[in-house]
Amino acid sequence: MAAALRSQACRLADRIATAAVLGLLALAMLTAADVAGRYLFAAPIRGFSDIAPLAGAVLLSACMPHVVARRANIAVDLVGQRLGAAASRRLNGFGAVLCTAFFTLMAWQYLRYAIELRQTGDVMAILRWPLWPWWAAVALCITISAVVGLLTLGADHPAREPA
Repeated sequence: MAAALRSQACRLADRIATAAVLGLLALAMLTAADVAGRYLFAAPIRGFSDIAPLAGAVLLSACMPHVVARRANIAVDLVGQRLGAAASRRLNGFGAVLCTAFFTLMAWQYLRYAIELRQTGDVMAILRWPLWPWWAAVALCITISAVVGLLTLGADHPAREPA
């Protein structure tokens, strides 16, 4: 049962990350179009400067569940190499617990921020769209990262498990 949940969490994380990378590619192309329009025709994409940083935050946070599921974060394993395989596994487990706790705290803070933005009614400077849905999406992605981290805690190396 736990292995099946881990596998499903990894697959979900992979799908979300794939969509996010495609979104980042689209954002990069729109950035190029905005810059070209700005310099060649003095006609930037209206409101793009409002949307680009928020879309970037959402899309980058959408990649985090994949990073957590596959434990693709950077780890320095100097101590584990010197202490042996068993100590290395324990240190990796401890790191996974810390990573999950960190994402849980981040999710809580992003959710608080999104709620605060909704309550204050903050909007984008040009388009006047509300800001809170963007940060609520970031909070959701970070929450998914924390849940995926929790589900993959028992796995030695989720990246090596079949998807």
